[in-house]
Amino acid sequence: MTDISDRPESDDSWLRRNINHFGASITFRFVLVIAIVLALLIPLFLVSNLVEERSQYLENATREIGIGWGGSEQRIVGPFILVRAEQETTTGTTRVVRNDDRAYMPTQLNLDHATTHTMKSRGIYNVPVFRATLKASASFPVINFDDSSRRIESISLVLGITDGRGLSADSILWNGVELTELTDPYSDQTFLGNTLQVDLTAEMLLEASDVELQLNFRGSRSFVVVPVGDTSNITMRSDWPHPKFIGTLPDVSGEITSDGFEQSWTVHKLARGFDSDASVEDLAGRLSTGAIYDPYRQNTTWSQSGLSLGYDVLNLNTDYRDIRRAIIYGIFFVVLTLVSILCLELVSKVKFHIVQYGVVGIGLVLFFLTLLALTEHIGFVTGYVLAAFILTAMNTTYVWFITRTGNITITIGIFLAMLYSALYFILQLDNYAMLAGVALLLVLLGGLMFATKNLQRLEQDS
Repeated sequence: MTDISDRPESDDSWLRRNINHFGASITFRFVLVIAIVLALLIPLFLVSNLVEERSQYLENATREIGIGWGGSEQRIVGPFILVRAEQETTTGTTRVVRNDDRAYMPTQLNLDHATTHTMKSRGIYNVPVFRATLKASASFPVINFDDSSRRIESISLVLGITDGRGLSADSILWNGVELTELTDPYSDQTFLGNTLQVDLTAEMLLEASDVELQLNFRGSRSFVVVPVGDTSNITMRSDWPHPKFIGTLPDVSGEITSDGFEQSWTVHKLARGFDSDASVEDLAGRLSTGAIYDPYRQNTTWSQSGLSLGYDVLNLNTDYRDIRRAIIYGIFFVVLTLVSILCLELVSKVKFHIVQYGVVGIGLVLFFLTLLALTEHIGFVTGYVLAAFILTAMNTTYVWFITRTGNITITIGIFLAMLYSALYFILQLDNYAMLAGVALLLVLLGGLMFATKNLQRLEQDS
């Protein structure tokens, strides 16, 4: 009789034995965990793209509300005196007539700007819009037109505004006498946007003049002014508590509180960027691009806001920024969690199926999608806490059903809670986020080194 133990091993038995051997191999399980992490990069990438898409929806909603409200990015230029003229020159028998439009700036300009904000809704997005009142006073010197070769076509007091649909002028006073507003904009000068202007006469400029005006207008995203005076004193106050100030010139004084802000600037003509009697062509070039001299690089750069001072309204887009930053840390989050579970498996001898690793990883990725969905409705802080609670509870419960071991379940729950707390703490540190993130990774790397220091012995025992 042939002993059963002497029978040759079948191919199926050999295959099952080797599969079990590789499945129990610690090295093989580490390789599979790394493969799962790489596979989870795909849904992380898709969530990141979704964040960009939702952020673009907010941008579109902001733009549409701004168009409907009567202006988004408002810029005020002026007041200044605009003289349309032609210059005649004769060379031999040739007579040449060229355009010689010039803009005369005030010697002293005082601007006082105040805004009140309300919220407009478009779908799930709330966008701040504002109503503004601008009080301006300007002093102009005597302007003579003695050049006989120069033919004056028109003289106007001009103030430019980007979008004039919501603009109204309460009063315009020239040396205490009220002027009548013209209805036709000075459409030739597109760099000003819309314009508010009144006709002047050459006789009115034969003496020093003072101008006072008050405007009411609307906007939604930002407000800036161009300091056109030889000396410009600009004050802005608003009930919006989260401004982002625009411009390259330092402020004189300012204060930001939970009730709003107040900011002041004083700008002299050397920092203004154009002459007191600039040609319209030169002024258009300067205001269209904004020339800024960089004293450190000793060259001239160009910026759309280089000659402007004002503020931008910071809104929900900062929430999308925080979510994008959280996703950047998400890959480390997934790696640390799955490797930590594997280390617990080595220490406790409790075995997780490789599919269960994938399920836990998917739960970690869904945290960021849940965070995005909740943030759009209840805000980032509340959404983060709720998303972290939901995913920690689900993953912890799942580990309990797998292991039926209280110690491992509690350890995983505490570990996830600490990771979510650390991630939130890092997101709040704008200046030290990199330092805090690296410190956390070093601490976790130390823990990983400690947990894997006996891998060779564990491999032999298995």
